[in-house]
Amino acid sequence: LYADLLEQKYGRRPVIFLTNGFDTRIDDGAYPERKVAALYSKQDLEKLFNLRSMRTSLKYIQVDKQIAGRYYQEGAIKAVCQAFGERNRRKALLVMATGTGKTRTASSLTDVLSRGGHVTNVLFLADRTALVKQAKDDFKKYLPDQSLCNLCSSKDDKAARIVFSTYPTMLNAIDNAKTKDGVPLFSPAHFDLIIVDESHRSIFKKYRAIFDYFDAILVGLTAT
Repeated sequence: LYADLLEQKYGRRPVIFLTNGFDTRIDDGAYPERKVAALYSKQDLEKLFNLRSMRTSLKYIQVDKQIAGRYYQEGAIKAVCQAFGERNRRKALLVMATGTGKTRTASSLTDVLSRGGHVTNVLFLADRTALVKQAKDDFKKYLPDQSLCNLCSSKDDKAARIVFSTYPTMLNAIDNAKTKDGVPLFSPAHFDLIIVDESHRSIFKKYRAIFDYFDAILVGLTAT
């Protein structure tokens, strides 16, 4: 009722947080109510409302064929967009054979979701530093206008739109890394999209804390 009245008064529906002192849940008006690690900061809420105002339908979004030109890559991107758009889901899994361009597809998906106003900050996770570097190099080639950061070698560029990291490095950033003001390096709402390379089950058991901490839509990539 309180949210309804605020919406009537200001013409914009507020984000609702519910808590019993132990667990915190969010009702953002876009997705079903869900558990979050913490309340959003003022900056996070501003970003959320900015995205809300920019958001367009993903139904007729055009895939950049310079990035992902193969028909199955375009089909995969459109299927994920349908899951996030029409079906209102927050998780998607892409199963693509080795050599079919998973990273290229992920780059194009990032481009589509950014242009559609659905995501601003993206996290790309891989299990080895070599794969992290390779993914960053590929994204730089396909998305030259985006700011990128390899967290394994540079923790200074927090403002980068797309961050690449291994699981242990990101866990350490969540648990220990702080800015000069003592604020965590990344807030729970910092990333809007997390892309998980080689997303096998063991990853979600061992590094589940990452996905419990960040409140983001999730795309898994795997060949198996």
